[in-house]
Amino acid sequence: MDYTACHVVVTGAASGIGLATAHAAAERGAQVIALDRDASALQRMQAKFSERAWPLTTLPVDLADEAAIRDVVARLATLSPKIDLLVNSAGIVSRGLFEDTALADWQRVLSVNLTGSFLCLQQMVPLLRAGTGRAVVNVASLAAKRVSHTGGASYTAAKAGVLGLTRHAAFELAAHGIRVNAVCPGPVLTAMTLNATTQAARQQVAEMVPLGEWSTPEDVAHAILFLGSPLARMITGTTLDIDGGLSLVTGTSYAAYRAAREK
Repeated sequence: MDYTACHVVVTGAASGIGLATAHAAAERGAQVIALDRDASALQRMQAKFSERAWPLTTLPVDLADEAAIRDVVARLATLSPKIDLLVNSAGIVSRGLFEDTALADWQRVLSVNLTGSFLCLQQMVPLLRAGTGRAVVNVASLAAKRVSHTGGASYTAAKAGVLGLTRHAAFELAAHGIRVNAVCPGPVLTAMTLNATTQAARQQVAEMVPLGEWSTPEDVAHAILFLGSPLARMITGTTLDIDGGLSLVTGTSYAAYRAAREK
């Protein structure tokens, strides 16, 4: 996949799947525009990209703030005449049980994970129409189709909303030649995951996955770039699961299934 001369906007670009996507796009020749609320992390990202002579524009923004999104898109329009690929990767979680979830926490998660994706896409449509790629990939989650064991009800609801947003945006924006798709990662081995889990817990999760291991951020990034490329020119309004087959497993772990078959 060649992204030479393509302008790729990534939200949540300073860490996790967003950072891996920005790296993968830059490696393939893209001009990356990175949006993230963590200004310090964006500075570190800028330094790493500079070491490799990769072009990068960084724009700090809080995706829970509508005015901030409008301002950053207006600034983006002065820096770039077009967008070829928009990757809505920003996301947060609010851990806790359903009955203990505060309304403020619920609203914050939906504001970033769902409304932020909606506003970024809506405000960037003119720039996408000016591009040649005209592609959008929203990062949802396997939790959108099942439940989040760690992210809480707000995360599950927000990511399910991202899938609805993806379908409807694909339906309407097809008139402009803009394709909109989503990826649904299963367990992904990010720095946040490593800090929040034990080796034993990670092994237990891996045993539930038919392919036997966690996905990496790079696995997800490569799928995103495929959906954003001309190779996927007739794919829109769809969802690509990147979960090692976990969505195929119901009611038991894959390890238990294999053990039963081997008896």
